Amino acid sequence: MDEFQHLQKEQETQNGQAYGQPPQQGIQPVAPQASMTQNAGYAPVSASEHRGGMSLIVTVVAVLAAAAAVSLVSILIYRGVASSIAPRSEQYADFNLSVAESPQTDTTIKSGDTVLTAAQIAAKVRPSIVGVITTDNVNLNGAESGEGSGIIIDADGYVITNSHVIGDSTKYDVSVITEDGKSYAAKVLGYDTRSDLAVLKIDAKGLPAAEIGDSTKLVPGDYVVAIGNPGGLQFAGSVTDGIVSGINRIIDSSDSDSTSAMRYIQTNAVINPGNSGGALVNAYGQVVGVNTSKISMTYYEAMSFAVPSSTFTEVVHDLIDYGYVQGRVKLGISCSVLSDAYENQGIPAGLQIREISSESDLNGKAQVYDIITHCDGTRVKTLSQLQDIMFQKKPGDTITLKLYHPASATKAAKEYTVKVKLLEDKGATD
Repeated sequence: MDEFQHLQKEQETQNGQAYGQPPQQGIQPVAPQASMTQNAGYAPVSASEHRGGMSLIVTVVAVLAAAAAVSLVSILIYRGVASSIAPRSEQYADFNLSVAESPQTDTTIKSGDTVLTAAQIAAKVRPSIVGVITTDNVNLNGAESGEGSGIIIDADGYVITNSHVIGDSTKYDVSVITEDGKSYAAKVLGYDTRSDLAVLKIDAKGLPAAEIGDSTKLVPGDYVVAIGNPGGLQFAGSVTDGIVSGINRIIDSSDSDSTSAMRYIQTNAVINPGNSGGALVNAYGQVVGVNTSKISMTYYEAMSFAVPSSTFTEVVHDLIDYGYVQGRVKLGISCSVLSDAYENQGIPAGLQIREISSESDLNGKAQVYDIITHCDGTRVKTLSQLQDIMFQKKPGDTITLKLYHPASATKAAKEYTVKVKLLEDKGATD
């Protein structure tokens, strides 16, 4: 679904697009505009144009009658060449725009503070946010091919970021830039395309590690802050805020197994290209999510998504210990949801199979366009309902599916049951 965008800053190179340019379909990186600071609709005027315009104005005004002298004075004041001219009226002579003294925001977290202000959250978490630069020295002649964000999760140099920030690979050169500007070569300990997470290791000690919070405690309406590097290092440590808009949101990419679709925190905190791998922080200054994607379509606003800490804490340990995530299962199919509206046509609601992979145990047992209606005797109409059952399984386990085969021109519709062995879902690896 091309409406979903990853938030990595992709840059053009001499050889065309940066590494790993995705196809038009699916979750895509966002390319930055030519100038991120250009004012829309503003055409700069050169100094010579100003001088030429002034000469014309003075020439024209000089031939006017003396009664037009006031107009001349007004024009000169507007152009800034007659600053010593008296005020236009005594009526405003006493006007003076004063600036009040503003107190300095106190970002110190005092004993007893629980819920923090945005400024306190930023002061606490920003030192833990890093820049992640990925370079393809083989194909791009050393050109910077991607900039994103990362989070220091351990003082001994462990950093978490998005898998797409490092090109979903271990073959690229990756460096980490800490808040104090120091640059470190990073080793990719592992990455996982399903969760879009990667773990990096840099040779450093005593780093300011972020405090990790429990994302399962979040509820819609909770205050959150997003911290990262929109646009890359130029805007490093940018802070935006919002609320939790939803939890357990499923985003299904067209290039993945639908039954492996991830669940995310949805928020309206503004995130942009370069925020990938940055932190979503709760009101207590704890990282509860890793920002990863947003919906970017006409008529859609402020729909951003983060991998919850309940997911990334498990993924991180497996990536460090094994280089991939263990114990996850998949059916090896992609499918779409058929709502109850189709039941008026005699077609049951459920999950309609769109594709069956060559490794799936459903090969030869089911067909594309068949509809899954039950799993282990439980009625399923949504991906969430099917996943809730599969999350309790391990690779090699067998589940029982009940399916509906639609009628054709030569055959009547039928229901049937099959047993299917679940595959291990390791995510894509090198």
